[in-house]
Amino acid sequence: MFDPFKKLKLASAFLGVAEDAVRADANLELGDLFGRLDIRSLGLDVARLLDQDGVRPLYDSRYLPQPESLDRLHAYGDGTLGREVARYLRAHKQQRLIGPPAGFDFRDPAAYLALRVRMTHPIIHVLTEYDGSPLGELAVQSYYVGQLGNLMSGVMISSALLQITRDMPAKLGDALALLAEAYQRGQTAKPFLGIAWEELWSAQVPQLRELADLVPRTSNIAMLDLDAMAEAEAPPPPRVNLSGFGGGPSEATPLRNAVAAPPENRAEPRKQPVSQSSLLASFMALAEQQEQEKQAQAQPPRTHEPESEDGEAEPELVDPSPRHVAKPPPPPLRVQSQPQPQQPQPPRPPSKPQPQPGFSIEESDPKIMPAMSPDDPDFF
Repeated sequence: MFDPFKKLKLASAFLGVAEDAVRADANLELGDLFGRLDIRSLGLDVARLLDQDGVRPLYDSRYLPQPESLDRLHAYGDGTLGREVARYLRAHKQQRLIGPPAGFDFRDPAAYLALRVRMTHPIIHVLTEYDGSPLGELAVQSYYVGQLGNLMSGVMISSALLQITRDMPAKLGDALALLAEAYQRGQTAKPFLGIAWEELWSAQVPQLRELADLVPRTSNIAMLDLDAMAEAEAPPPPRVNLSGFGGGPSEATPLRNAVAAPPENRAEPRKQPVSQSSLLASFMALAEQQEQEKQAQAQPPRTHEPESEDGEAEPELVDPSPRHVAKPPPPPLRVQSQPQPQQPQPPRPPSKPQPQPGFSIEESDPKIMPAMSPDDPDFF
């Protein structure tokens, strides 16, 4: 059974039947490995594809529609082919569909079929549910082999399997199972080149899978999930923390931006995260304090009770509720004024002597002259 395989130099070196395995590997050529392949044979079998259902009518009518914008495709609604294709393209950073070039020559059917394969490539991803990962692209190529039988896709699959065997041998089993599934689905489905997919943008994707006789997938390897891709591509919603009690990194808010930033050389104190229980206790204590203040304001002012008859002062009732005692205002500052120079006061008139009790002073008669000398008989 290995006789045809032994004719290849690579197989001979691998099986150890060559006399000089090192020389055989060094002189190995691609033609010895794959045979004498004509580049033209790697393309599409035009005659066979034109005989498939619906392919020749589309070619004869020169069906090459201009691509629509992604916004218009997205407006078709949930679950439609247009919206799903738009979501797939946007998830892969593509802005438009592939369209026909200006002045396309319809006289070449091979060029027409190759262009239709390129134009419907994202549609095939959506319908077959293979994602854009390397394994997903490999599955689409295997689907093409089942539908078109082109050798170029077979060469791409062979090179990918060699790379997986060398670099990722643990993935070889998944890759082989995925290739077998995609090939079988392509074999049983209707020819996708015979369907005018651009006229079905408003149709639901499950209905189109039934129209193309596309059997469901049997594995989840490289499964296309547009919802998960959209969530991964969407930016996170802005987090606004107005209370400032968050334990994580602080978010920029208008209130925080209004506060002046601390100096560069001054380290900010580290804030300790506050738990919800401590916040609840603080709010309850604050509410209780406000309620006690309201009750204290509603009560009449306290007065000192008079002493009892036996001389003992009655005990004063003290309100247990806390009150805020207003402190007396501080005494005004005394400003020492500079001494003013004393003004000379006018002399006061002599006051009359006040009469003393028991005697009185009579005024002398101006006509009586006192004795002026001892010789005077009135002198005494």
